[in-house]
Amino acid sequence: MYGFSFASDGLKLDGSIFQPTTNEAKYPAVLFIHGWTSERIRSYQYAQALTDIGYVCVLVDLRGHGSSQGDRNTTSSKEFLRDVVAAYDFEATLPYVDEENISVVGSSFGCYLIALLTKERKVKNLVLRAPADYPNELFDVARGSREVTKFDILEWRAKKRASDETYALAALHDFDGETLIIESELDETIPHQVIENYMSAIKKINHPAPRGGV
Repeated sequence: MYGFSFASDGLKLDGSIFQPTTNEAKYPAVLFIHGWTSERIRSYQYAQALTDIGYVCVLVDLRGHGSSQGDRNTTSSKEFLRDVVAAYDFEATLPYVDEENISVVGSSFGCYLIALLTKERKVKNLVLRAPADYPNELFDVARGSREVTKFDILEWRAKKRASDETYALAALHDFDGETLIIESELDETIPHQVIENYMSAIKKINHPAPRGGV
């Protein structure tokens, strides 16, 4: 594992690369996007496990998180999405990465962002761990603004949503790759209805899994 930095909107963002030790010309790759107030280090164990079976894994700290520059409270979801696109583009240009075989793993807020990423870049597969969702009207609003902090997000998430009702659900509905959704059974910020909304947005479900603690 080694560190790297890349630029997004003039900010220096930090990341880590896990690379297999075999001598393949090109490797399949995975991009990890953490959740709100989290950081890349929390996914190191998963990245190492994937690297051991032949994947290149790239993990990044979004702006205002971990060791990256920026203020997360003055940043909108739209701007965070630009960080994710920049991270994807960095990974896709690594000479040992198969740019046709990049999957993305997200956690909570990171799931929302990687669902949107599928509209911007070619993603092979998605893993959504406790996926969060947000109303479209907050997409361009700073995450720490009064408009966001006073919004009753738990009440909003408790309601059934159509697949065209939010940007993330609409993006997932149009996504043609495989999607794995993982629910955290005791999660108080992502109620089961959000999981149902994401599941309903998928065009075809091959193997729905039972609910369980993660």
